[in-house]
Amino acid sequence: MVKDLSRTSEREGTRKLMLAGSVLAAALFVGLLAWFAVPTLVGTTDYLGRPPTGADKGTAATTVGTGVPTQREAESAVAKNDPAGTDDGTGGRARNIKQSSQPLSLSQEKRDKLRAIFSAAGGPKVDRPNFEMMVGTSVPRQAELADLPPEAIQVLNGYAGSQYMIAGKNLIVVDQNSRRVAAIVADVQ
Repeated sequence: MVKDLSRTSEREGTRKLMLAGSVLAAALFVGLLAWFAVPTLVGTTDYLGRPPTGADKGTAATTVGTGVPTQREAESAVAKNDPAGTDDGTGGRARNIKQSSQPLSLSQEKRDKLRAIFSAAGGPKVDRPNFEMMVGTSVPRQAELADLPPEAIQVLNGYAGSQYMIAGKNLIVVDQNSRRVAAIVADVQ
C-alpha cells in the first residue's frame, strides 16, 4: 500500500470500491430473480430445468422423490386390458404401463359402488404412501397390498388379478406382475 496518498485519491479509491460492490450486489440480485422467474416463464416445473410431467398441480406435492405433484386420477390402458402380462428383465411392461397413462373417467354411480365396496373391505390403508402416486411408479415391496375384489374389477371394467391399497381417500390399483401403480381413483373413502 502507498502511504502518502492525498485525501482526494483516498476518496476516489473508496468511491470506486463502493461502486464495484454495488454493481456486484445488483448482479447477484438480478441473478436470484432470474433463478426463480425463468422456470416459470419457460414452462419447467422445477429449478433444475426438468420438463413438466402432466401431474395434477391442484393436489399437494408428495414427500418423496422430486416433490412433483401427484396425479389425482389416472389409469393405464396396458395394465387394465392386459392384466396377465409379465414383466421382463428389461422393464418393458413397466414402461408400457407408464406410457399408456390416461385420465380416468367414472360415473357417479360407479364411484358410489366403489365407495361401498372399499368401505366394507378390510384392505390395507395408509395416510401417505412412501412412493409418488403416479401411474407407472414402482410400489416398494414393504407396502402392504391386497387382492382387488372381484366386484371392484367389474366396476372398473378391468385389472383382473391386480392388487390395491387405500392411500388417504384414494384407491391405488397396483399391477401384480410389475408392481407398478396401474390406476388411481380419487375419493373412494
